[in-house]
Amino acid sequence: MRTSKYLLSTVKETPDDAKIISHQLMIRSGMIRKISSGVYVWLPTGIRVIRKIKSIIKTEMNKIESLEISMPIIQPEYLWKKSGRLHAYGEELLKFSDRHKNQFILGPTNEEVVTDFIKTEIHSYKELPLIVYQIQTKFRDEIRPRFGVIRAREFIMKDAYSFHSDKQCLKNTYNKFYHSYINIFNKIKLNFSVVQADSGSMGGNISHEFQAFSKNGEDEVVFSKNGSYSSNINSAQCLETIDFLKNKNSISTTNKISTQKSIIHAKYLKKSSPNKIKTILVKTNINNINSIAAILLCEHHELNFFKIEKIKIFQKSIVLLNEEETIKFSGVSREFLGPIGLNIPIIVDISAYKMKNFTIGANLYNHFFINVNWNDVVILKVLDIRKVTKKDISPDGSGYLSIEKSIEIGHIFQLEKSYSKKMNASIALKNGNQENVYMGCYGIGISRIIATVIEQNHDSHGIIWPDSIAPFEVVILPINMNKYKEVEKFSNSLYQELKKQKIDVILDDRNLRPGVMFHQMDLIGIPHQIIISFTLINNKNVEYRDRKHKKTIFVNITKTVDFILNKLKKKQK
Repeated sequence: MRTSKYLLSTVKETPDDAKIISHQLMIRSGMIRKISSGVYVWLPTGIRVIRKIKSIIKTEMNKIESLEISMPIIQPEYLWKKSGRLHAYGEELLKFSDRHKNQFILGPTNEEVVTDFIKTEIHSYKELPLIVYQIQTKFRDEIRPRFGVIRAREFIMKDAYSFHSDKQCLKNTYNKFYHSYINIFNKIKLNFSVVQADSGSMGGNISHEFQAFSKNGEDEVVFSKNGSYSSNINSAQCLETIDFLKNKNSISTTNKISTQKSIIHAKYLKKSSPNKIKTILVKTNINNINSIAAILLCEHHELNFFKIEKIKIFQKSIVLLNEEETIKFSGVSREFLGPIGLNIPIIVDISAYKMKNFTIGANLYNHFFINVNWNDVVILKVLDIRKVTKKDISPDGSGYLSIEKSIEIGHIFQLEKSYSKKMNASIALKNGNQENVYMGCYGIGISRIIATVIEQNHDSHGIIWPDSIAPFEVVILPINMNKYKEVEKFSNSLYQELKKQKIDVILDDRNLRPGVMFHQMDLIGIPHQIIISFTLINNKNVEYRDRKHKKTIFVNITKTVDFILNKLKKKQK
């Protein structure tokens, strides 16, 4: 490729709405352009990176005998009613009707479609296992798109689905995908971790996330110092919680000591009281009755909504009462709210339940109860409902937990029969009986990977691409090519030779000032740069620059091709 024939749409200024470095550099380097909130045009530079990621993914999918298909992005709404996910996804689904008033959605994922399709294609255990995948643009109507393509409404995703006659076969394929994803992300040179995860609205009981570390990540991963334990923060537990759950039969008597509580004015209470418990009011449905419930946590702990939503006593998602609603219900603000005297269900977090002689709100402005114990409170349940912190001991007992921000780049699930039962996808087993098939699903966020790589690989000059997904592997930068025929001749000759060797090369033939060329190519992030000038040619050399390490080497002109092939770890063709 020659720059004179290429759309090199770099910009100097950083857009006001681009808040994180990956979003800024994707716009400045000419990879994307925003046309609406969370919706982007992909320019040639961005498309070249996408194609290379797709190629890596397809190579790995072929290794595990996954077959490529293409499913429609427009999906009939009735399939989502069948699976029961129409309500679960809620307003994230973009719904519309055709001229015949048939209801459709713009697909965010394809479990319903693939299950409905496969059930008409497979009929016997002899046809299984079967793995299919696609790479497709999808749509989720995010309430607040942000961070460029990390949280976009329209995004590119690889989704794969496996079908099995028994659970062990599913586990075997799941393990193949687990290692295949590790290979994919290693080839892309990402710094990532595989963590236990919550399956959420996808269904199934076992899932793992592939989380790439980034200070601008929306997720958090939890891991032990020795690396033997890792989890998404949504499902993470600490040693204290696990030990307590093992001995939960003693729950009715633990910590119930008798100490006289007393009431004090707020001005006599230390603001950073270590034994303070906060009370949170929520709207929910308990035992099929709409209710207000109180949730009790240690003052310094944060409620974990993912854990709450998995608790069976809650028939629907909880909603926190705001300050105005709390005052209307209890007569006091959240700060002075407490459980004593509240005639509502009370749920206590395990860590809070282990406390003695604690402080709580007295349901009276500017007053607290001190020296309170659990014999003073009527409890419905004691549960693990908080997020872990860096002060918690890891479940493997190896010391305190570490918590890092991250970006989810992949997620795999053992769905088992959660979709096949609802959508009547069954096969004949060896004994002749009809059984619902076991399923797995496996996703990779391709557009999100691009932003993640940039988050992990950039400097003050621009992007630093790994060789495997760089828009171009090599750039040839001739100095004053219009002035010196020798420079023009050698640059074109080298360009043709590198192309012959199947090297992805771009020749900057625009005759710009050297500083402008260097700046743009650093911004775009091309990893290998070859500078050609009249003086260098006369000395039988070219100048090689390594974008990542900023090293400059002079290479003999007769050895330039071999030098680049060696850098790219490619063989002479």
